[in-house]
Amino acid sequence: MQRLLVVVALVVLSLSMGVLLYARGKTRAPALAEDYAHLPKPERPAALFVSPDFAFRDQLGRATTKSSLAGQPYVANFIFTTCRTVCPLLTAKMVRLQRDLAGLPLRFVSFSVDPEHDTAEALAAYAKQWNPDETRWLLLETTPPGLAQVADGFHVTAQRTDGGLDAVMHSAVFVLVDERGVVRGVFDSEDAEDFKALTRAARSLIGTTPPPRAAVARSGEELFHELSCANCHERAELAPPLGGLLGQQRELETRLLVKADEAYLKESILAPDAKRVQGYPLKMPSYDGHISAAELDDLVKYVVALPAPSAPSPDVQVAIDPVCHMKVRVTENALKLERDGGAPEYFCSKWCQARFTENPDAYRK
Repeated sequence: MQRLLVVVALVVLSLSMGVLLYARGKTRAPALAEDYAHLPKPERPAALFVSPDFAFRDQLGRATTKSSLAGQPYVANFIFTTCRTVCPLLTAKMVRLQRDLAGLPLRFVSFSVDPEHDTAEALAAYAKQWNPDETRWLLLETTPPGLAQVADGFHVTAQRTDGGLDAVMHSAVFVLVDERGVVRGVFDSEDAEDFKALTRAARSLIGTTPPPRAAVARSGEELFHELSCANCHERAELAPPLGGLLGQQRELETRLLVKADEAYLKESILAPDAKRVQGYPLKMPSYDGHISAAELDDLVKYVVALPAPSAPSPDVQVAIDPVCHMKVRVTENALKLERDGGAPEYFCSKWCQARFTENPDAYRK
């Protein structure tokens, strides 16, 4: 009997050490971040492995290290600013996560996987384009050896390519790191349920429950800008233009033709992969479950009303909205704000004008 108890104790000790070592990344763990993303997501996120050391500059030139991030959880992803495929999608989801977790004591960290191009200045311009008001978001300038260490430590892929659309092939996961620097979850950005699990896991680490959502519908104009639609659809290399879209025919990846009516626009917002336009490799995030039916109607009405792009006459100047970066015709009736000792700023909408007025320094060069 005593011998049996000793054997049982050794087995329990062995299992306990195995769990502990797995959490510390010492035993045979999944080799890739994508493998970690397929692990079960418990209500209270378990320790997976210790995050790697690093020391980089953020978009404002501030030194950022593993130690400087200690004390608060953070969500990390991996992007580069000239990406034309997955990174705009990843960044749109990062911004959505920042808004879903507004006001909470955690940080958001985007590691650049393109140290050759992504200087702190380039990353600052990228942050300004996507979400300049978010002070918790750190975009980190990397170095080749530092990136290799971070990629290895987070089990992500970050490999330069010989050609094709983008310069770097990299993982599209989000990583949740706790206040001690321990990774508590890896999440598949393309899996809607996994992304919801990331929000729950982040709240679990902080110990908060989401407040009841106010039943105030956002206008189509507000949604168009909050969802960062212009960031992709104003760039011809990323997404098809939306102005004057209603009634046009679009060729899909299947080579079928579809007429852009309101039903098509609604489907594209809720299920964007259902009818993908030929020639655009960038995927669009689904907003199914993120906007109400009434908000969807208003957003479609706003998009339908966008004017078709037209070349300005020689005597009409074109300005860039500093908030959403849409082109604005400088006419007598254009929305604008005068600047002391400088040229006026022009806006595509009252929404952008109001955002600029609240925090002009965030949008100025």
